[in-house]
Amino acid sequence: MIARGGLGWLEALGLTITVGVMNGIGINTAHELGHNKEETERLLAKIALAPVAYGHFYVEHNRGHHVRVATPEDPASSRFGESFYRFWPRTVAGSFRSAWNMERTRLGRMGLSPWSWQNDIVQAFVLTAALYGGLLLAFGPRLIPFLVIQAIVGFSELEVVNYLEHYGLLRQRLADRRYERTTPAHSWNSNQLVTNIFLYQLQRHSDHHAHPTRRYQALRHFEESPQLPSGYASMIVLALVPQLWRRVMDWRVTAHYAGDLAQANVHQSLRARAVS
Repeated sequence: MIARGGLGWLEALGLTITVGVMNGIGINTAHELGHNKEETERLLAKIALAPVAYGHFYVEHNRGHHVRVATPEDPASSRFGESFYRFWPRTVAGSFRSAWNMERTRLGRMGLSPWSWQNDIVQAFVLTAALYGGLLLAFGPRLIPFLVIQAIVGFSELEVVNYLEHYGLLRQRLADRRYERTTPAHSWNSNQLVTNIFLYQLQRHSDHHAHPTRRYQALRHFEESPQLPSGYASMIVLALVPQLWRRVMDWRVTAHYAGDLAQANVHQSLRARAVS
């Protein structure tokens, strides 16, 4: 039996994965709320991230990913030839490290410790600790592995979406060595009706990155953007099978750059071959 619910381990695991998937979808709500300027909506974004213990996403996505998107410096932008299973540890560790460094720098300018309450990451993880603490008091320590599993499932769902949104796309450097401005050409777009309704138009990702403060109701579809062959639900399944993913997506990246992969964001193991 597990906790007080009378479930066997197999049933409990299935329920845990289901909860993780639902909380992963909830990250999309946090994503939308976190882009807004109202303090109440930003607080709600942190609350929505609490179940999956991924509160640093609030910082990294808005101040890191949107600045560095489609560049090798962005841990949340996947590279041509990089499988999801290579991308996952790079983005999970890199995103947290990036968010913490940004908060430490911001607070340092204010003369504050990175461990102060003004740290958005500290606030977010206090919410997670409060939620988990309440659940453990109610159901006991046997709940710990299931809290961990659902959190990993939830934030992995976020990261597989990150994986497919910018795969292989690269902003070019200008003469002054800065990257060109983000345009609709730097995100994979999908205009599938059903998944757009469920995901707050997230699949109109090209417009979202070109205009990150635009609310989801107003996001537009651009035919000239690179297009995914299907909606996110199908593409997530493909991303979990690297051979299928590369069969479907690699030629699309190559075609987007007219065969010149020197213009793409290429994984280091393929870079020498791609630019030769």
